[in-house]
Amino acid sequence: MKRAKSYRSGLKKLFVAAVVVIILFGVFIIWWQAQAPRETAEKNAVSFAQKHADLKKETDFYLFNRKKTYFTVAGTNSKKQKIYVIIAKKGGATKILQQKKGISEEDALTLVKKQKPKKVLKAALGLWSNEPVWEVTYLNKTGNLCYILYAYKNGDIVKSIQNI
Repeated sequence: MKRAKSYRSGLKKLFVAAVVVIILFGVFIIWWQAQAPRETAEKNAVSFAQKHADLKKETDFYLFNRKKTYFTVAGTNSKKQKIYVIIAKKGGATKILQQKKGISEEDALTLVKKQKPKKVLKAALGLWSNEPVWEVTYLNKTGNLCYILYAYKNGDIVKSIQNI
């Protein structure tokens, strides 16, 4: 009798362990599939920037979604100049910006800290009305979603939406 109970107990533990492994594997597959489009977009944008903007070394990648979607690749060109390459997902011209001629991501984050955010969610460089802007998305003190667009050239606020 003891042997049967011990066998069932071991079988239950094995079953529970198998279910946990299957659930973890499923979560990993879902996460991996969710990341695939972004990784593909990044690879394509970097390849495009290398061919059309003389990008030699990538340092960062940004995904910007507003009226249109833009992929921005930060890096260095063959002349060792730091550049941003802004690529429209669908049609439109590619913009190449010198990093020294505008505010950096760190500058945009410093500007948003004046709003005393609870948490900064992301910063991304893209185009708004054909002008380069930094979009910073954050949660305010009360936990509401907010975003601000800062002009790339001088850091002025282009658009701000609070408490979404």
